[in-house]
Amino acid sequence: MQTNVREGTYAKLSKYHGKSREDVIVWYEEVERVAMVNNWRDVQIHTIVIAYLRKAVADYYKEKRLNINRWVGGNATNNLKDLLIK
Repeated sequence: MQTNVREGTYAKLSKYHGKSREDVIVWYEEVERVAMVNNWRDVQIHTIVIAYLRKAVADYYKEKRLNINRWVGGNATNNLKDLLIK
């Protein structure tokens, strides 16, 4: 018997502000876990994640958004994960 796994919101992602007390790597790991649990496809993760960016990080995304087309992969100038590490 085959079970169709549906995309949903079974786990919630924390908002990310980019403050010094926030560990960006820990947040990335949370993104990966939440994406897996919610069955988010790779191509949609970055578009979902931007809703969780706040303040300076959200402003930075707005500046760079024309170049961003994925969460990971490609090169460091077009994936959100690498751009936020800089």
